[in-house]
Parts: sequence; structure tokens; C-alpha cells
Amino acid sequence: MVTPRLSRRREAWLRIAAAAAAIALVVVSVALGASIYDGLLLVLFVGVLAQVASLPLALIRPRVAAMLSIAGAPVIMGSAHAGEAPWPWAVTTMITQALVVAALGYRASWLLGAGTLIGVVALSGVLALLVVPSRDQESVAANLVVFACIGGIALAVGNLAREWQAVSQQLVRERRLTEDERARRLVAEEKTRIARELHDIVAHSMSTITIQATSAQARLPQVDAPTRHEFDEIAALSRKALTEMRSLLGVLREPDVPIARTPQPRLSGIAELVKQSQRSGLQVRLRGADSLSDEGVDEAVGLSAYRIVQEALSNVRRHTRGAAVEVRVHRDQNLDLRVRNRSGANRPGTEQTSQPHPPTTEGSGLLGMRERAAGVGGTLSFGPTGDGGYEIHAVLPLHVSSESEGE
Repeated sequence: MVTPRLSRRREAWLRIAAAAAAIALVVVSVALGASIYDGLLLVLFVGVLAQVASLPLALIRPRVAAMLSIAGAPVIMGSAHAGEAPWPWAVTTMITQALVVAALGYRASWLLGAGTLIGVVALSGVLALLVVPSRDQESVAANLVVFACIGGIALAVGNLAREWQAVSQQLVRERRLTEDERARRLVAEEKTRIARELHDIVAHSMSTITIQATSAQARLPQVDAPTRHEFDEIAALSRKALTEMRSLLGVLREPDVPIARTPQPRLSGIAELVKQSQRSGLQVRLRGADSLSDEGVDEAVGLSAYRIVQEALSNVRRHTRGAAVEVRVHRDQNLDLRVRNRSGANRPGTEQTSQPHPPTTEGSGLLGMRERAAGVGGTLSFGPTGDGGYEIHAVLPLHVSSESEGE
């Protein structure tokens, strides 16, 4: 049987209450035994102290408290004379023993509480038969029956309190598990819905782009070689986007659905990413290509760096088409990434289609880059530069720490 656990505050208050009750019972029991029962004060004090001390002790060491309570019974009986008062158990002694039995039933088990009660009653009965004349044994038996009934009720109350506490704690645990399971189910349903919409809408559109770009050379035979090359680039990029989207859909599906794993880009892929941007017409220059080795860099860090540069170049295409872009990579204790563009309005042969730099508010792209950096324990900042351009600066660790993985 598992002992119910209370909060620290409730446990402290329970122990304080038990100690206060024990002190009050010692004072009253000793005074009552000395005045009414004509008990030997020193012996009476030792017996009462042994029995009353078992009350707070029952909350800490139940077995020791049970033995101490049984041992104190004959001391109390032997130190007092019956007279006209109830004997062998006075009212205060009954209250003390009932509280001890209730505490044992609550903190330990009903078996220990029942064993203590039976032991005290049996020992009291045997001693009473040995020292009490036969004419007074009827009143002694009545006293012991009353004491046994009070002790039995106290034991039942303690055991019921124990069971109620255990059931309440189990209900709290079940409710917490239910809430966690419901939250996980809602997240899984939302991820499934997003995956379905991505598949039905975005994937369909990307497939259409791939088909049209691939078949353009057959449908339009009059196009020149550079245009055919552009169509080939569009088809290749759209196929790559479809592959990455399938990987994303696999992540969004429910955990028990098997998914096909596809290789993820790493740090070294930034060089090819820059070349693709150059072939698409973006004026981009890479500095620090010798720092793009995958060796010594965690895969998660390399993937985050690749995605940050990819999103930064996409922002340039959307907001500052015609601007000159510089991708700078430096690697020492950390991985330092800078994607900086300058307005292309003054460059011959270029056309600036939008504002000199992206808006300073955090859109989904900038927020996503910041989350990717934070996900591996790095930082990301962005803002306009003094020459009218815009810079995205990320500092990533080479290795993901355990704290970052926990996040």
C-alpha cells in the first residue's frame, strides 16, 4: 500500500498539529492521573509521555510508534488506582490512543493500526484480570469495550482518510495525463491538417511548375538556348522543393506513419546555394568559402545555417531585386554568418523593384530564421545598414548543447 504524499506545507501543518495535541494531552493526562487516580507522578509521567510521544512519532516512524504505544499501556495502568473513575483507561488516555491508532491507519496501514489497538486492549485485559478483583471485572470489561470501539472508529477514520487521499492524488495524476494526451492529440491533428493542406495546395502547384518547365522545350521549340537553360533551372529547383516538401510532410504526419527519410542540406551546401542564386540572376558573392566544411560541425547547425542563408537570399529576391548581395562566412569558436545587400538602384543594368531593404518588422521569414538560430543555441540579428542596405547576422555554435536539444 502506497503512503499518500502531502504537500510540504500540509505535511508541516500536520506535524505541528500532532505535536501541539501531544503537548496538551501530556499536561491534561498527568494532571488528571495525579488528581483523580492518585497515580505515582513520576511513573505516570513516564507512561503518559511514552504513549503521547507515539502520536507525532506515528507520522515519521509508524512501527516505532506502535511499539512505544503498546509499551506505555501497562506503565499507565500500574501507576494509577481505579477508585470510582473509569479504569484501566481514562478518557484522556482513550483519546490519546485513538489518535495514535488513527495516525497509524492513515500514515502506515490499517493492519499496523489494528495490530496496535488489539495489542493494547489485550495487554490491558490481561493485566486487569491479574490485579482487579472479580467483583470489579465487569466494569473493567465495559471500559475495555468502550475503548476498543473508540479505537476501531478512529482506525476506520484514519484508513478512510488515507484511501481518500490516495484516490484524490490518483485522480489528479489521471487528469494531468488526460490533459497532456489531449494536448498531444490536438497538436497531431493540427500537424496532419497542415500536412494535408500543403500536399493538396502547395505540392500540386509545385508539381505543375515542374511539369510546365520540363515540357517547355517541347512545347516551345523556338526558344533559344539561354531560355532552355532557365527552364531547366526552374524544373530542377522545383523538383528539389518538392523533395524537401515531402520530407516536411513526413515530419508533420502522425508518429506511427512510416516516412521516407531524405538527406538534409548541410553547411557545405551553402556554396551550391549561392551558385543557384547567381544562375537565377541574383548578384551574390560568397566570402569565406573555406569555412564551409562539414567537418567539426553538427548536422543540426549546418542545416540551420543553410536554411538561414536560403531564407535571406529569398528575402533579397522578394524585396530588393537587382541589389548586390554578399554572403560572408567565418568560422572559429562559432560559426558567423552575414548576408548583406546594398541597394542596386545606382548600378547600371539593374532594376530595383522594391524598397532598399526588407521591412524592419519581424515577418514569418525573419521569425523563422531567429527560431532556427535559437534552436541550436545561437543568435540572429537583422537591420538596415548605413549605406542603405540590409544585413542579417547569425552566430551559431559548432556543436549543439544538451540544453539546446531540450528546447
